[in-house]
Formats: sequence, structure tokens, C-alpha cells
Amino acid sequence: MRTMIMIVAALGLASCGGNDAPTAAANNQAMPETGAAAQVAQLDEAQRNGVLERAIRASGAACPVVSESVRTEVRKGVMGWKAQCDNDSAHLIEITSDGTGRVTSRRD
Repeated sequence: MRTMIMIVAALGLASCGGNDAPTAAANNQAMPETGAAAQVAQLDEAQRNGVLERAIRASGAACPVVSESVRTEVRKGVMGWKAQCDNDSAHLIEITSDGTGRVTSRRD
């Protein structure tokens, strides 16, 4: 559905005859991962869960063990991880290119 909206929007801009279409399309794409974010994305599940667990604990949130982690968009255009802990808490983690973990926590 999102792809269809992007295609329709790009076609609409192209029909205006302006040169803004390529720029507008590029601005709606997720930024490529670099640095530490790219390295975390390449880890196997057990290693990645350990990294996310440490980031969650460093934020001050309780997370005995990360039981599952999945890729998700943590904010518009920014990919990160959703981590589920064995204490029923869930967290969104953005790993910045310099290795900083930005953690947003919630309790189920």
C-alpha cells in the first residue's frame, strides 16, 4: 500500500513538469545504515539480542533477557529494532552510526 502511494505521488509530481520529483522520492526513503547500526544488523540473532539487551539496560529499563528482536521502523524513515524481553516489556531501539542506542520503552 505504501509503495502504491509513493508511486502515485511520484507520478503526480512528474506530471507537474517540475524537477522536484527525484528529490521528493529520495526524501521519503529510509536512510542507509552505517557504522554501528550496520554492524548490529549483520549480527546473528543471539549476538544482536545481547547488544539490544545491554542498550536497554543502559537506558535504565529492566530487561533480564531479550527473548526476540525484529526489524522495524522506529520513527519515520529510521529503521531499528523492536526487542521483546522475558519480563513482558517491549522496547524500540535505534542504533545510531556512532553506536549510541536510543531506547523507547513500553510495558504490555
